[in-house]
Amino acid sequence: MPPDSAEPAGPSRGPPAAPPAGGLGATFARLAVLLASRPWAAVSSIALGILAALLGLAWQFGVSLLIIETLEPAPDGARMSWTLAAVAAAIVAGRLAFLGSTALSHMIAIDVQLDLRLRIADHLARVPLSVCERYGTEALRRLIVDDVESVEDGLAHLVPEATANFVAPFVVILALFALDWRLALATALPVVAGLAVMRAMTRHSADITRAYTMSGAGMAVGAAEYVAGLPTLRLFEGGDQALARFRALSERYLAVIALWVERVLRASSLLQVFVGSGLLFVLPLGLWLLARGDLPAAHLVLFIVFTPSLGSLVTKLPNFAFRFAQQNEVLGRIDAVLAEAPLPLAALPGCPADRTVRFEGVVFRREGRPVLDGIDLTLAPGTVTALVGSSGAGKTTLANLLLRFHDPHEGRITIGGVDLRDMSQETLYGLVGTVPQHPWLFSGTVAENLRLAAPEADAAALAGALAGARAADFVAAMPLGVDTILSGGGRALSGGQRQRLAVARTLLHDAPILVLDEATAAADPINEREIQRGLGALARGRCVLVIAHRLASIVDADQIVLLEEGRIAESGDHAALLALGGRYARFWALQNGDVTPESLPRATAG
Repeated sequence: MPPDSAEPAGPSRGPPAAPPAGGLGATFARLAVLLASRPWAAVSSIALGILAALLGLAWQFGVSLLIIETLEPAPDGARMSWTLAAVAAAIVAGRLAFLGSTALSHMIAIDVQLDLRLRIADHLARVPLSVCERYGTEALRRLIVDDVESVEDGLAHLVPEATANFVAPFVVILALFALDWRLALATALPVVAGLAVMRAMTRHSADITRAYTMSGAGMAVGAAEYVAGLPTLRLFEGGDQALARFRALSERYLAVIALWVERVLRASSLLQVFVGSGLLFVLPLGLWLLARGDLPAAHLVLFIVFTPSLGSLVTKLPNFAFRFAQQNEVLGRIDAVLAEAPLPLAALPGCPADRTVRFEGVVFRREGRPVLDGIDLTLAPGTVTALVGSSGAGKTTLANLLLRFHDPHEGRITIGGVDLRDMSQETLYGLVGTVPQHPWLFSGTVAENLRLAAPEADAAALAGALAGARAADFVAAMPLGVDTILSGGGRALSGGQRQRLAVARTLLHDAPILVLDEATAAADPINEREIQRGLGALARGRCVLVIAHRLASIVDADQIVLLEEGRIAESGDHAALLALGGRYARFWALQNGDVTPESLPRATAG
């Protein structure tokens, strides 16, 4: 019978496109909501940022006062000295305020990033497994690590800096209008025109940002595939073709970057031309008003000094616009994951009367295609039920439904008469344990990995579990025994050793219902024998559902269920199924080499 490590998840679609979070204002508001989780620190950071921006204007004001003083018939040296001292003090205070604003905003960003990562991780633990399958491991890793890291720019820099850089020009323009509305209008008109042009040129910045993100992700995947496939490429001399594919991905990525840079440079250049031309309007108008006696010389000096500085503040806006567009994409992807509906929790959790498991008319679909169709099956306490069948028959999906990684679309699964959907997670996972085909170990000690199932387990309990799983000898041979650190998820261990540690962990869990998903499929003969002995100790007295490929390993099962295209084709014990002479008998003959595939007639589903 062909191997069946897992049911296929259907065509890989990848994560859904991130819904746009809105324009600059909406993105700013979204970041502000995240900052609001630390209200006092956020308000203090933004206030200090505004203060720093305003104090940054002190030197222009000081220069204006010095020029005005020198125009007096008898300049006051002492007053000029005090002006210089005040300007210096304001500049120092401004830098300190900026440092304080930045320090606070970075503290907030670190806290919010931690909260976001924990929130996403907690949410992924509560959604159906199909959601994680749809996104894929690499996309979720990028989301939790890279995207959340990117939010730091929005929280620690964009919000406080953009607030300050918007407030400072606004204050300057108001002050200039208070001095003289005519010159203020001449100052503001080029800025408004420049902003309008910039707005038009950056209207599609979100599309460029999305293309940049997608092409970057594609290049990263292509690079990983190229490196991972080097041995195969050398064997078949296909390196040139693979390199050409990677070159195409890289060129696509660079083309997007070039378009992005072109848009930014063009928008920035035009904005600088417009805002830098303010004096071309202010100076002739101001000299004309001065000659007519309609404008004090001191006011003209203030306009001449502040108009260029206003332009330098405004020219930062294109950079802010594109960075906000990037934040829009990142926040959209994060929001899309957090919007995935979790498995519903029972309002009034029930308590099972016994440990009998029943599948009643269970139907489960993936992308509209039935994976399981009309499954009726009973697992009695103290019995072993084996699932067999060809790859894609629905075996792993059926087991995952019992573990409530998904909910059935039709029918129900009960334990002791209580629907799994009507149980609390604590009740369900106190009743059901599993040893998967590919066990997961985290970076930590052997003892910490085992105590994942029983946090209060003492040394004697750990030793008993290791002995029962036939893992005591190789753990004792480790440098620090159970205190040895398993780096990289136990990559230094063999597959069989990792599997035996998984068996020991499940022994500590001590659940009365057990799911074994091809627990010995990847083991060598020696490790398989040891794992089988450990599983024998684990299964004793429990209700066991085992997925098997090697039929010889399940001949003693109380019932064997053969799945075919999501339906139960045959069921019974080993002897009864052989006597039936159907699909199971065919598989048995093929595995034992009694006949060739061509010599057996095709059996039909029962």
